[in-house]
Amino acid sequence: MHDSIADDLEVFIESGALWDAEELGAVVARLSAETATTEDPLPARLGRFLEAVRLRQRVADVDPSMRAEIEAIVYPRVWKVIEGIRDGMPDAELRTRIEVMNRRLARLFVEESVGKRRSTLSTMAPGPEADGDG
Repeated sequence: MHDSIADDLEVFIESGALWDAEELGAVVARLSAETATTEDPLPARLGRFLEAVRLRQRVADVDPSMRAEIEAIVYPRVWKVIEGIRDGMPDAELRTRIEVMNRRLARLFVEESVGKRRSTLSTMAPGPEADGDG
């Protein structure tokens, strides 16, 4: 990835635009365009990670505690990618940093989903198995 990508990502982080759907979409588009132009798959991978945050925002409002958890993954991990780009890190290392972000974010979203499911299930009336007949 080019230093210009690192510069764009740094501006993105410093502006706090993670919760601005338009700005986030612009960063994702820029990363996708970089892959299309250079045939380097890493910018688009990073873009898909950020797109997942944007999609999560579209599903439902993100409460403050969830925002904090997402930011705790996104900002330091994107910063690690920026550092890697500027330090001339090999693509394999950058790929690993991006994949770590993807795994952590995916795990957070799954935990959130399971948590909602559990709270939904706990409010439902018990089924026949609750009586020992099941």
